[in-house]
Amino acid sequence: MLEAGDAEGSLQYLEKASMLAPGTIEFDLKLGEIFFSLRRFGEAIDTYKQVLANDPNNVSASNNIGICLQEAGEIDDAISAMQYSLRIAPDDPIVHANFGSALIKAGRADEALEHLIEATSKNVKHAEAWSNLGVAFQEILKLDEALDAHRKALALAPDNPSIRYNFSMTLLLLGEYIDGFEAFEHRRHMPDRKPRSFDIPEWFGETLVGKSVLVHAEQGAGDTIMFARFLTRLTDSGAHITFSVQQSLESLEFRLAKSIEVKSGKIEPTDFDYQIPLLSLPNRFDITLQDIGNSEPYIAPPQAFQNTKSDIPRIGLVWAGNPNHANDLNRSIPFAKLAPLLALPQIQWVSLQVGERAADIAKSNSSIEDLSAGLQNFSDTAAAIANLDLVVTVDTSVAHLAGAMGAKVWVLLPYAPDWRWLLNRQDTPWYPQARLFRQTEPKAWDSVIMQVSAAIAQKEYAI
Repeated sequence: MLEAGDAEGSLQYLEKASMLAPGTIEFDLKLGEIFFSLRRFGEAIDTYKQVLANDPNNVSASNNIGICLQEAGEIDDAISAMQYSLRIAPDDPIVHANFGSALIKAGRADEALEHLIEATSKNVKHAEAWSNLGVAFQEILKLDEALDAHRKALALAPDNPSIRYNFSMTLLLLGEYIDGFEAFEHRRHMPDRKPRSFDIPEWFGETLVGKSVLVHAEQGAGDTIMFARFLTRLTDSGAHITFSVQQSLESLEFRLAKSIEVKSGKIEPTDFDYQIPLLSLPNRFDITLQDIGNSEPYIAPPQAFQNTKSDIPRIGLVWAGNPNHANDLNRSIPFAKLAPLLALPQIQWVSLQVGERAADIAKSNSSIEDLSAGLQNFSDTAAAIANLDLVVTVDTSVAHLAGAMGAKVWVLLPYAPDWRWLLNRQDTPWYPQARLFRQTEPKAWDSVIMQVSAAIAQKEYAI
């Protein structure tokens, strides 16, 4: 039944079987597999622990505990569990492969390489290990090696969506947008990345004159802001667009086209001729890197905005993104690292930080102006940005908001950046007013902060 996709039916069957034959390892392993497929990780872990209680050397159970913990975001615990697996099965390529995957998520790509190379040498047909080896190579910016590993993975498992997705990340980072966005489409078959589903025909290039099209946001708010620019290509084809966005974005003043309606909330499928996920638009339009440049600002401050700029430069600051983001470990900055910036004279620092990391200010002796209580949505943040001379931010949604507004924004990037920031450049075609400050080695924020401090001291933001 599980093979046929009936996880719930399989669960009921195996729970009864386990009650009739308690302690049967084969039943418990299969039961754990079903819990995992349902993303009920805690129950899966408990089931695998029952197996280990009866058979402490059962590598399948110990390895699967590590995988469950990894999927649940408990990376440190996952690594501990996988270290146990290595002790009982030091030559098992699957154990090495999974340990390498966990180390990547822990920001330890150098260590991950050792285990992934070991996995692929012991089992050259382990497609997932090759794919994760490509991810590890990308994390240390060895991109030729990354591409080679991805292609070996694809040769073994050409229809695996995670492998295709990992390949897309390397291609897009290299600016290979046609092939990259084609591979990126495979995200739609990944449980944690697939877009919303609607009972509406998907648009694949049909004539749009007089048609109504639903374009629906997916993934993060920053992605929604960044990809919104492509909506005008649909309206240029004669379509009326309903842009379904996250609730926090609904009040933003998008300046795209009059035939675009921005809304959140319930969608009535009968209102539309076609639908398409927002992040699929670059693939539909065969977007290249050269198509991105010279974008005009397409988000404005709210109409009730009041200009309150002062004679002293006011600079906005964001030092952390969503803590649940897969790469937050690398992209967010400890507040204490910002001390050289906050010590600059004749600067009024203004915090645009929201979420739990906004509390960093209260824990310090900083005089930074904290706006977090008043930033209830992105329209509030847009109004705040409009009153600033510059925004300094890590790679989070505020970078995209400021960029889409045409505001001056300096983005602080980890050594291995997200694909959209490309490589070896201080500018970005996505946002002409943006300037990029990059780590020159992993986790090295001090040099980035010193570069930004020097640039502010020289008033380069005013140029």
